[in-house]
Amino acid sequence: MIKLKYIAFFFMILSPLSFADVAEVNGEKIEQRFVDFIKDEVKKQGRSVTDEMEENIIDRLIDLKVINQAAKKSGLLDEPEILTQAQLSTQELIYTLYLQRYIIAHPVNSDDLKSEYAIFKEKFNAQEFKARHILLTTKKDAANIITQLDQGDNFSDLAKEFSKDESTKSNGGDLGWFEQRDMLEVIYQEVAKLKKNNYTKKPIQTQFGWHIIKLEDIRQAPLPSFEEKESELKTALQKAKLKQHLDELRNLAKVKFK
Repeated sequence: MIKLKYIAFFFMILSPLSFADVAEVNGEKIEQRFVDFIKDEVKKQGRSVTDEMEENIIDRLIDLKVINQAAKKSGLLDEPEILTQAQLSTQELIYTLYLQRYIIAHPVNSDDLKSEYAIFKEKFNAQEFKARHILLTTKKDAANIITQLDQGDNFSDLAKEFSKDESTKSNGGDLGWFEQRDMLEVIYQEVAKLKKNNYTKKPIQTQFGWHIIKLEDIRQAPLPSFEEKESELKTALQKAKLKQHLDELRNLAKVKFK
Protein backbone atom coordinates (compact mmCIF):
# COMPACT_ATOMS: atom_id res chain seq x y z
CA MET A 1 0.00 0.00 0.00
CA ILE A 2 1.38 3.40 -0.97
CA LYS A 3 2.32 5.74 1.89
CA LEU A 4 -0.07 8.66 2.17
CA LYS A 5 2.46 10.95 3.77
CA TYR A 6 0.95 14.27 2.77
CA ILE A 7 -2.75 13.48 2.39
CA ALA A 8 -3.54 14.38 6.00
CA PHE A 9 -1.97 17.81 5.45
CA PHE A 10 -3.99 18.26 2.28
CA PHE A 11 -7.20 17.70 4.22
CA MET A 12 -6.21 20.54 6.52
CA ILE A 13 -4.91 23.09 4.02
CA LEU A 14 -6.58 22.67 0.63
CA SER A 15 -9.38 25.08 -0.17
CA PRO A 16 -12.81 23.53 -0.83
CA LEU A 17 -13.32 22.91 -4.55
CA SER A 18 -16.05 21.26 -6.54
CA PHE A 19 -15.03 17.66 -7.26
CA ALA A 20 -16.88 14.39 -7.51
CA ASP A 21 -16.77 12.57 -4.21
CA VAL A 22 -16.50 8.89 -3.31
CA ALA A 23 -17.58 8.97 0.33
CA GLU A 24 -18.82 11.19 3.11
CA VAL A 25 -17.70 11.11 6.74
CA ASN A 26 -19.84 12.97 9.26
CA GLY A 27 -20.98 15.30 6.50
CA GLU A 28 -17.49 15.92 5.08
CA LYS A 29 -16.76 14.68 1.57
CA ILE A 30 -13.83 12.57 0.43
CA GLU A 31 -13.20 13.68 -3.11
CA GLN A 32 -12.36 11.43 -6.05
CA ARG A 33 -9.25 13.51 -6.80
CA PHE A 34 -7.48 12.07 -3.75
CA VAL A 35 -8.20 8.52 -4.91
CA ASP A 36 -7.08 9.37 -8.45
CA PHE A 37 -3.89 10.98 -7.17
CA ILE A 38 -2.89 7.90 -5.18
CA LYS A 39 -3.77 5.57 -8.06
CA ASP A 40 -1.56 7.62 -10.38
CA GLU A 41 1.33 7.38 -7.91
CA VAL A 42 0.89 3.61 -7.75
CA LYS A 43 0.91 3.37 -11.55
CA LYS A 44 4.12 5.45 -11.71
CA GLN A 45 5.73 2.70 -9.67
CA GLY A 46 4.84 0.24 -12.43
CA ARG A 47 2.07 -1.43 -10.45
CA SER A 48 -1.51 -2.10 -11.48
CA VAL A 49 -4.39 -0.74 -9.42
CA THR A 50 -6.79 -3.55 -8.61
CA ASP A 51 -10.33 -3.13 -7.33
CA GLU A 52 -9.14 -4.35 -3.93
CA MET A 53 -6.35 -1.79 -3.88
CA GLU A 54 -8.77 1.01 -4.74
CA GLU A 55 -11.03 -0.11 -1.89
CA ASN A 56 -8.01 -0.02 0.43
CA ILE A 57 -7.19 3.49 -0.74
CA ILE A 58 -10.70 4.69 0.02
CA ASP A 59 -10.63 2.94 3.42
CA ARG A 60 -7.37 4.69 4.22
CA LEU A 61 -8.78 8.07 3.21
CA ILE A 62 -11.77 7.44 5.47
CA ASP A 63 -9.39 6.67 8.34
CA LEU A 64 -7.51 9.89 7.67
CA LYS A 65 -10.74 11.87 7.59
CA VAL A 66 -11.98 10.29 10.84
CA ILE A 67 -8.68 11.02 12.61
CA ASN A 68 -8.57 14.58 11.27
CA GLN A 69 -12.09 15.20 12.54
CA ALA A 70 -11.18 13.78 15.93
CA ALA A 71 -8.01 15.87 16.01
CA LYS A 72 -9.96 19.01 15.18
CA LYS A 73 -12.55 18.23 17.87
CA SER A 74 -9.80 17.68 20.45
CA GLY A 75 -8.23 21.04 19.65
CA LEU A 76 -5.08 19.53 18.21
CA LEU A 77 -5.35 21.50 14.98
CA ASP A 78 -5.47 24.73 16.93
CA GLU A 79 -2.09 24.14 18.54
CA PRO A 80 0.56 26.47 17.04
CA GLU A 81 3.20 23.71 16.86
CA ILE A 82 0.90 21.45 14.83
CA LEU A 83 -0.02 24.23 12.41
CA THR A 84 3.64 25.19 12.05
CA GLN A 85 4.61 21.58 11.34
CA ALA A 86 1.84 21.23 8.76
CA GLN A 87 2.81 24.46 7.02
CA LEU A 88 6.51 23.57 6.95
CA SER A 89 5.78 20.09 5.61
CA THR A 90 3.64 21.58 2.86
CA GLN A 91 6.33 24.12 1.96
CA GLU A 92 8.96 21.35 1.85
CA LEU A 93 6.73 19.32 -0.47
CA ILE A 94 6.16 22.28 -2.77
CA TYR A 95 9.91 23.05 -2.71
CA THR A 96 10.73 19.51 -3.82
CA LEU A 97 8.05 19.33 -6.51
CA TYR A 98 8.98 22.75 -7.93
CA LEU A 99 12.65 21.84 -8.25
CA GLN A 100 11.79 18.45 -9.75
CA ARG A 101 9.68 20.15 -12.42
CA TYR A 102 12.34 22.80 -13.01
CA ILE A 103 15.02 20.21 -13.75
CA ILE A 104 12.63 18.36 -16.08
CA ALA A 105 12.03 21.62 -17.95
CA HIS A 106 15.77 22.44 -17.94
CA PRO A 107 17.49 19.08 -18.46
CA VAL A 108 21.22 18.48 -18.59
CA ASN A 109 22.03 17.80 -22.24
CA SER A 110 24.72 15.60 -23.77
CA ASP A 111 26.94 18.59 -24.62
CA ASP A 112 26.90 19.69 -20.98
CA LEU A 113 27.90 16.20 -19.88
CA LYS A 114 30.70 15.94 -22.44
CA SER A 115 32.08 19.34 -21.41
CA GLU A 116 31.97 18.39 -17.75
CA TYR A 117 33.71 15.08 -18.47
CA ALA A 118 36.43 16.92 -20.40
CA ILE A 119 37.05 19.11 -17.34
CA PHE A 120 37.08 16.04 -15.09
CA LYS A 121 39.49 14.25 -17.43
CA GLU A 122 41.88 17.21 -17.50
CA LYS A 123 41.97 17.48 -13.71
CA PHE A 124 42.02 13.74 -13.00
CA ASN A 125 45.06 12.77 -10.98
CA ALA A 126 43.85 10.04 -8.64
CA GLN A 127 46.25 7.50 -7.25
CA GLU A 128 45.92 3.90 -6.15
CA PHE A 129 47.79 2.47 -3.20
CA LYS A 130 48.91 -1.05 -2.37
CA ALA A 131 49.18 -1.62 1.35
CA ARG A 132 49.08 -4.09 4.21
CA HIS A 133 47.61 -3.67 7.65
CA ILE A 134 47.62 -5.25 11.07
CA LEU A 135 44.43 -4.90 13.10
CA LEU A 136 44.66 -5.01 16.89
CA THR A 137 42.04 -4.80 19.63
CA THR A 138 43.75 -2.18 21.80
CA LYS A 139 46.00 0.80 21.27
CA LYS A 140 48.57 -0.76 23.59
CA ASP A 141 48.73 -3.93 21.49
CA ALA A 142 49.15 -1.84 18.35
CA ALA A 143 51.94 0.19 19.97
CA ASN A 144 53.74 -3.03 20.89
CA ILE A 145 53.59 -4.20 17.26
CA ILE A 146 55.04 -0.87 16.09
CA THR A 147 57.91 -1.37 18.54
CA GLN A 148 58.59 -4.80 17.01
CA LEU A 149 58.52 -3.27 13.52
CA ASP A 150 60.98 -0.60 14.64
CA GLN A 151 63.24 -3.41 15.79
CA GLY A 152 63.20 -4.95 12.31
CA ASP A 153 60.47 -7.60 12.53
CA ASN A 154 58.72 -8.51 9.28
CA PHE A 155 55.36 -6.78 8.76
CA SER A 156 53.75 -9.69 6.93
CA ASP A 157 54.83 -12.21 9.59
CA LEU A 158 53.46 -10.03 12.39
CA ALA A 159 50.14 -9.65 10.53
CA LYS A 160 49.82 -13.42 10.18
CA GLU A 161 50.50 -13.92 13.88
CA PHE A 162 48.69 -11.03 15.55
CA SER A 163 46.16 -9.37 13.20
CA LYS A 164 42.50 -9.65 14.18
CA ASP A 165 41.35 -9.17 10.59
CA GLU A 166 40.55 -12.74 9.57
CA SER A 167 39.98 -11.75 5.93
CA THR A 168 43.59 -10.53 5.42
CA LYS A 169 45.50 -12.25 8.22
CA SER A 170 46.46 -15.34 6.23
CA ASN A 171 48.05 -13.29 3.42
CA GLY A 172 50.07 -11.07 5.72
CA GLY A 173 47.51 -8.26 5.97
CA ASP A 174 47.49 -7.59 2.23
CA LEU A 175 44.79 -5.03 1.34
CA GLY A 176 45.54 -5.12 -2.37
CA TRP A 177 45.20 -2.05 -4.58
CA PHE A 178 42.67 0.59 -3.57
CA GLU A 179 41.78 4.22 -4.16
CA GLN A 180 40.08 6.75 -1.93
CA ARG A 181 36.50 5.63 -2.56
CA ASP A 182 37.40 2.03 -1.64
CA MET A 183 38.88 2.68 1.80
CA LEU A 184 37.87 4.18 5.14
CA GLU A 185 38.72 7.87 4.92
CA VAL A 186 40.84 7.93 8.08
CA ILE A 187 42.99 5.06 6.77
CA TYR A 188 43.23 6.54 3.27
CA GLN A 189 44.42 9.86 4.64
CA GLU A 190 47.19 8.20 6.64
CA VAL A 191 48.25 5.98 3.74
CA ALA A 192 48.44 9.02 1.44
CA LYS A 193 51.02 10.56 3.80
CA LEU A 194 53.34 7.56 3.72
CA LYS A 195 56.32 6.91 1.48
CA LYS A 196 56.76 3.51 -0.14
CA ASN A 197 57.79 0.73 2.24
CA ASN A 198 57.07 2.91 5.29
CA TYR A 199 54.47 2.14 7.97
CA THR A 200 52.44 4.31 10.30
CA LYS A 201 54.32 5.18 13.47
CA LYS A 202 51.13 5.68 15.45
CA PRO A 203 48.11 3.34 15.64
CA ILE A 204 45.05 4.43 13.63
CA GLN A 205 41.68 3.96 15.31
CA THR A 206 38.51 2.98 13.42
CA GLN A 207 35.29 1.30 14.45
CA PHE A 208 37.05 -2.02 13.88
CA GLY A 209 39.94 -1.45 16.25
CA TRP A 210 43.51 -0.14 15.96
CA HIS A 211 45.40 -0.38 12.66
CA ILE A 212 49.02 -0.27 11.59
CA ILE A 213 49.40 0.36 7.86
CA LYS A 214 52.36 -0.27 5.58
CA LEU A 215 52.46 1.29 2.12
CA GLU A 216 54.03 -0.99 -0.48
CA ASP A 217 53.41 0.74 -3.81
CA ILE A 218 51.68 3.67 -5.57
CA ARG A 219 50.38 3.96 -9.11
CA GLN A 220 48.19 6.21 -11.22
CA ALA A 221 44.52 5.20 -11.00
CA PRO A 222 42.86 4.36 -14.34
CA LEU A 223 40.72 7.14 -15.77
CA PRO A 224 37.01 6.27 -15.41
CA SER A 225 35.22 6.16 -18.75
CA PHE A 226 32.51 8.64 -19.69
CA GLU A 227 29.89 5.93 -19.18
CA GLU A 228 31.18 5.25 -15.67
CA LYS A 229 31.05 8.92 -14.71
CA GLU A 230 27.93 9.96 -16.64
CA SER A 231 25.41 9.48 -13.82
CA GLU A 232 27.61 11.23 -11.26
CA LEU A 233 28.32 14.14 -13.60
CA LYS A 234 24.63 14.48 -14.47
CA THR A 235 23.69 14.66 -10.79
CA ALA A 236 26.37 17.27 -10.13
CA LEU A 237 25.21 19.40 -13.07
CA GLN A 238 21.58 19.13 -11.98
CA LYS A 239 22.52 20.30 -8.48
CA ALA A 240 24.44 23.20 -9.98
CA LYS A 241 21.45 24.18 -12.15
CA LEU A 242 19.12 24.06 -9.16
CA LYS A 243 21.49 26.10 -6.99
CA GLN A 244 21.88 28.70 -9.72
CA HIS A 245 18.10 28.95 -10.13
CA LEU A 246 17.58 29.23 -6.38
CA ASP A 247 20.25 31.94 -6.17
CA GLU A 248 18.51 33.83 -8.99
CA LEU A 249 15.16 33.64 -7.20
CA ARG A 250 16.70 34.82 -3.95
CA ASN A 251 18.42 37.72 -5.67
CA LEU A 252 15.09 38.81 -7.16
CA ALA A 253 13.26 38.46 -3.83
CA LYS A 254 12.95 41.40 -1.45
CA VAL A 255 14.15 39.86 1.80
CA LYS A 256 14.06 41.87 5.02
CA PHE A 257 15.51 40.52 8.25
CA LYS A 258 13.79 41.53 11.45
